Amino acid sequence: MATGFLALGLLLLAPIWGQGNPLSSFPGSIIYLRQGNIWTFTPSTGVRRQLTRDGGYHNPSLADDGTIGAVQTVAGRSHFVTIRPDGQKRAFPPGEIINLVHAELSPDGSLFAFAYVVVTPLGPNPARVGLTFSDRWAAAGVAGGSWGRFSSSYYHARWMTAERLILSGGGAYPYLVRGAKSGWEGEGSPYQFEIPGLRYETYDIARNGARFLVIGATYQIVGYEEQITGWHAIAYRPARPEERAVAEFSLEEMRACQGDSAVRFGGGKCAVGWIPEGGFPLEGEPQGGAISPDGRAMVFADARGLWVTDGMGPSMRAYVVDPQGSYPEWSPFTR
Repeated sequence: MATGFLALGLLLLAPIWGQGNPLSSFPGSIIYLRQGNIWTFTPSTGVRRQLTRDGGYHNPSLADDGTIGAVQTVAGRSHFVTIRPDGQKRAFPPGEIINLVHAELSPDGSLFAFAYVVVTPLGPNPARVGLTFSDRWAAAGVAGGSWGRFSSSYYHARWMTAERLILSGGGAYPYLVRGAKSGWEGEGSPYQFEIPGLRYETYDIARNGARFLVIGATYQIVGYEEQITGWHAIAYRPARPEERAVAEFSLEEMRACQGDSAVRFGGGKCAVGWIPEGGFPLEGEPQGGAISPDGRAMVFADARGLWVTDGMGPSMRAYVVDPQGSYPEWSPFTR
């Protein structure tokens, strides 16, 4: 029977480790925010580095060639910016008055996907998801064409590879494929599934598709209103053949269930084939999270700072690597 995720001990570590670094086997860099500037943390060495000093950044991401992508407030407006390893910086102001909610540079550095709110004289319209090349803006619903398939049903786009990204929202989580496989997978996506008992979900996925990281809120119904009872970061993995009967998961009970089980908190069912493998309750609202490119660990942030796990599974532990860190992304590039 599958085991659910366990809330295990969280440990505070010094920013630089000597012997016994529990994260020494993890490659790449974690790029994140600290007081409005972009920093990196290298798990294998424990070294933190500050990369920007002009402030106003959010949603940093790191392409495989070391190029940074981020949103920055410039002259009161949200701009998407790129910063190359040689320090060359470019800002891409939008062609309309919009507020960027989230943006992320693709692994090959050629595209950025973003969610945004259009500002009108009557106030902001609902968030929409756009996709464009990094040398120009082409917001969905404005540029039209092949990118016009996006709608307000989706937000918080996250890249799996340069060819595929995951979109939260709309009750299902399909992928968009571009390039030689250009087209909308929709319900045909092999990774589509739903998570029960959660609200305000955001996702990340390993490049090989082996694991998902899901961050969301548990809730209860009081009268006719939903009240949040807690926030959680949960890792999922594909079920083994003997676990194919796993169909339901209760955050309240912190375990996966098989067969005909009792009514579960929040209702709903997990798609058969994906089960919760491990996770942690968050303190206050989440401040971002990501899974490592190889799917072996995850990073997340809450009111206590930036946390990195020493692996995946029911026995994994998490360590604070920066008490002021938030909104991480994990790249195979070491910077």
